[in-house]
Amino acid sequence: MLTTLSGMSMPIRIKILILAMLPLLLMFGLIIGLVVIQSDTLSKNQANLIRSETLLSKKQELLKYVELARASIAPIYDSANENDDNAKQAVIDILNNLTFGEDGYFFAYTYDGTNLVLPYQPEMVGQNIWDVEDNRGFKLLQALILSAQQGGGFVEYYWHKPSRKEQVKKLSYAIGLDKWGWMVGTGVYIDDIDTQVTSVHGKIDETISKTFIGLGIALIITIGIVASLATSIHISARELADQKLQALNRQLIESQEEERTRVARELHDGINQILVSVKYRLDSIKDAKTNEERNQNVALGQATLNEAVRELRRISKDLRPALLDDLGLLAALDDLAKEVTERSGMHVIFEHHLNMDEVSKSAEITLYRVAQEALHNAEKHAHAKAVDIILQQEEGEIVLTIADDGVGFEDIKVSHNAQSMGLKNMRERIENLDGIFSISSQIHQGTEVRAILPIAH
Repeated sequence: MLTTLSGMSMPIRIKILILAMLPLLLMFGLIIGLVVIQSDTLSKNQANLIRSETLLSKKQELLKYVELARASIAPIYDSANENDDNAKQAVIDILNNLTFGEDGYFFAYTYDGTNLVLPYQPEMVGQNIWDVEDNRGFKLLQALILSAQQGGGFVEYYWHKPSRKEQVKKLSYAIGLDKWGWMVGTGVYIDDIDTQVTSVHGKIDETISKTFIGLGIALIITIGIVASLATSIHISARELADQKLQALNRQLIESQEEERTRVARELHDGINQILVSVKYRLDSIKDAKTNEERNQNVALGQATLNEAVRELRRISKDLRPALLDDLGLLAALDDLAKEVTERSGMHVIFEHHLNMDEVSKSAEITLYRVAQEALHNAEKHAHAKAVDIILQQEEGEIVLTIADDGVGFEDIKVSHNAQSMGLKNMRERIENLDGIFSISSQIHQGTEVRAILPIAH
């Protein structure tokens, strides 16, 4: 009889141990899945950002080069007539000698497709290549000539890169010399964008690997602690085991919900330190000699986890609020107003009169960031009690106004204020979209921030 009871006691502990480990492993798998999904989204967002910023930089660079070429030939072209062959040859000579960087050069064609200038492929001079296509089947010359005839424009296509002896993606800008019926332009190769994107992916993958290692260590430590506690407890009755199992399941379910909130759009560098801190707290619980000491360590561990959850949620929303992507600007601003009201006690009111179909994604992001920074200033620096956010459309423009009843400041001191970096960032965001940013304030009379963007953005 004793042997039978002894044989039954071990399977019960093993079952409890298995049931305790299974939700933990499921939670770990869920965390990994969420990290992979969120990291993939972050990686794509970063790649798109790099592409857009790099392309913008390349376009500005091309505009400067074309302006330089236009200025170089202007004294000859402007004074020549339509049939001045000497002037045409002089312009061709100038363009042939204008180069920049390793692979930068200028090209020129007549409007019917005859090549006039192509320094790295002189054998093509004089040939008509109106129907030339790149390796994707795109009629690049026709597109360049059309852009030139329309007053100038950018065209992307594939073309031979002199330093690599192969076709790579190129961005060109062309203008027209209408008096002579010429298209003149230049381009830069943008294959290096893919290299930058690959580098970003590599860094994100490295961050994910480090996070997985930290989570794995935490999982092993947790499994060890749970196994240690399970084998050290003598279970005297099935009811006690069932109660403990139910409590453990509830705890694991709560932990799962907490972990979901901690996985943000960007992985925070401090997560490993937090996990190590939790490990020390759990070790202290195991080594505690009194209930009071154990409870104190439990309370400290809980406080550490709560701090991590709050910080990661704030960082996640600061980086990229999910509502902005899923439901748009109005829902994101409404949520931001409610969150700030709940957190700070300021009474934030959000009103809007705007057709969101006419607002681009870049404008949504910019307006959200401006509102976010303005509310931060009202809470941290202005000590405001109430803030009004008004988003409206006025005569082809989007107008965002944030007014608070805080302590205010003297306008003349803004540029010298140590806290004005946020104001500078807001101004730069708006001006990058060809908008207008203004701020007005007086001591003890509050502050008003206004951002105006054209509908086109």
